[in-house]
Amino acid sequence: MLKIFANEQQVAEAIAYEMHAGLTSEQPVFCLASGSTPAKGYELFAKSMTEKTDLQPLKIISLDEWVGVEQANLGSCYQMLNQDLFSKLDLAQTQITFYDGMAEDLDAECQRIDQFIANNPITFSLMGVGMNGHIGLNEPGFPVLDYSSVVELSETTKTVAQKYFVEETKLAQGITLGLTQIINSKRVIVVITGAHKAEIVKAIFSDMGKELPAGQLLGYNHIDFYLDAAAAQHLPETSVIADE
Repeated sequence: MLKIFANEQQVAEAIAYEMHAGLTSEQPVFCLASGSTPAKGYELFAKSMTEKTDLQPLKIISLDEWVGVEQANLGSCYQMLNQDLFSKLDLAQTQITFYDGMAEDLDAECQRIDQFIANNPITFSLMGVGMNGHIGLNEPGFPVLDYSSVVELSETTKTVAQKYFVEETKLAQGITLGLTQIINSKRVIVVITGAHKAEIVKAIFSDMGKELPAGQLLGYNHIDFYLDAAAAQHLPETSVIADE
C-alpha cells in the first residue's frame, strides 16, 4: 500500500510506530537502512523507550556496507546506524550482526550473514530508496539478487555516498542483502522523503518501475511505501491512499 503523509515529521512518527509494532514479534529481527531518510524516525523511536520496553529479544541484521571502509569510519553504514540508533538504545553488541566491509574473504562474509538470516528470519525491514531507485545496494540494471552479494556500485551511488564521509572516499563495491531476502521479511516499509526524490518516485510508480529495484517491492500485501508530500508531488492525486 502507498501512504502519503503531509510532511517528513509525520513519516518519522510512522517509522517509530512501525518499529514499536515490530517489537511485538516473539523473536524480532530488524533489518534497518542507514542514511538521512530514516534518521528522524530512529530518533523518535529511541526517545520513546521506557523502563518497560524490553529490547533484549531484539536482533538487528545488517542491510549493507561499503567494501574497503572500516567500521569505525563515520561514513560506514554501521557508524551511521550507531550514531542515529544503536548508541541511543540499551543494546548488547551481540544483538547486532553487521557486514564487515574489510573482511578478507567477502564470499565467506556473505555466507555468514545469510546463515544468520536462515537461523533468524527477518521480521521487520525498513528500507530507504537511493536517487537511482536502489534498495540497500541492489543497483538498477543488474539481476535481482536472492542472497548476500558483493556488488559494483553505480556512479550515482558513489557520488551521492560522499556526503556521508568527512573526506572524499574512494568507493567501488558494496556488500548487500539480496532483494529477495528483503522481500521475504515478514513486514517491510519503504520510506522516501524530500523533493529531491520526487523524480525517482515518479519513475518507481510508472510503467518503468519494475526496472528499478525499488519497483520490485510493489504489489506485496506486507510491503508499504511511506512518502511525504514533497517526494510524492509528481504522483496523481488518485494515488493518495492515506494522508495523515
